Amino acid sequence: METSDHRSRQRRSSTEIRLWDQKIHAFVDPDLPNMATQDSPEGSLQTVTVGVKDIIDVAGIPTRNGSATCERAAAAEEDAAVVAALRAAGATLLGKTTTTEFAFTDPTDCRNPYDLNRSPGGSSSGSGAAVAAGILDAALGTQTAGSLCRPAAYCGAVGFKPSYGALPMRGVTPLAPSFDTLGVITRSVELSERMFQAIRSESSISPAKEAGACITCSLLLDTTTDVADNTMAAFHEAAQALGHSLSKTQAPGLPIDPARVVSNHRIVMNYEAFAAHGHLLAEETAQLLKPKFKAGLEAGAGISATARQAALDRLAKAREAFWASMQEVDAILTLPVPDGAPLIDGTTGFQDWLTPWTVFGGPLLCLPWGLDTFGRPKSVMLAGHPKEDATLLAIAKLLEAKAPELPLPVLPA
Repeated sequence: METSDHRSRQRRSSTEIRLWDQKIHAFVDPDLPNMATQDSPEGSLQTVTVGVKDIIDVAGIPTRNGSATCERAAAAEEDAAVVAALRAAGATLLGKTTTTEFAFTDPTDCRNPYDLNRSPGGSSSGSGAAVAAGILDAALGTQTAGSLCRPAAYCGAVGFKPSYGALPMRGVTPLAPSFDTLGVITRSVELSERMFQAIRSESSISPAKEAGACITCSLLLDTTTDVADNTMAAFHEAAQALGHSLSKTQAPGLPIDPARVVSNHRIVMNYEAFAAHGHLLAEETAQLLKPKFKAGLEAGAGISATARQAALDRLAKAREAFWASMQEVDAILTLPVPDGAPLIDGTTGFQDWLTPWTVFGGPLLCLPWGLDTFGRPKSVMLAGHPKEDATLLAIAKLLEAKAPELPLPVLPA
């Protein structure tokens, strides 16, 4: 395999950025106003250009949440906590990136930079597309089910979803607070690590273990879904690459039912989405909502607090049982999606593999693994125990060094 060094990619010029965005619609504002961050001479993110998913507040700019209901929203009065941390670290905030409506599943106008006929995934659509196209070094995203890892996987970027609670959610529009998690999409694992260190708030993240002494296993939670040959080949190649540098163990039998985890997650998500945004079902705003989000709110309206708590209890038991079965494993190699980016079809792609990993609460890292025979990015994913973010990043850097080269997409004529 060729050595992959995503940091070696050349930055796009301002002209290229504008030309690219005319094709992929990754930014909320097509004029790409530079959000003129305050530079910090000691900052760890000097020269790093960053996009901010448009459910995250930036002072002086409206947060429109990808929704027509927020078209006349007032400008945010202050930065979200993570945006303030980015400014303090010296990052250059280039623009707001597109999101599905309130980070749900209705697709945006954003397109995949490797094929404009294909989805970039969601809900962090613009963040994934802009980083993959090389017009941003990094972007903030969020994940409630599969909203950060999926666009990273489909677009061919590094997607890092930290442990639940590791990054502060102040100033971020909620969808389902029981699962909502901030993360980053970047062009390298090293940059994901620097971003994480600059914006993390959780002090109980464990120190990194020696990556070369860690134990990993390869595991697919669901073996009933068909996996594309290209995708399965990437999985086997990555497993072999891990085996060359790390100890390896066989995965134990799973004590959980992934389909039940997805079902219970949906109960909680719809209930909490309605709690946060149910007022939008009022007559004057309901007509502005996109169909999937509206249906989710309507479903949430019919869920009782008792049913939501029962679902949370079942998920807690599944999470505890899963990690109990993985006590001897430091990281798990898996797949985020069963195939490359789908054609534009009114969805944001397959998320049921990612939902259980989000419920389990640990860090996740999607890593590009070359292109498939259709020219779509392939991706593999590492999952770690909650609070073991530093160890997962250390293992990911070892695996990244063995990944196939991923060429930048070419600007369509």
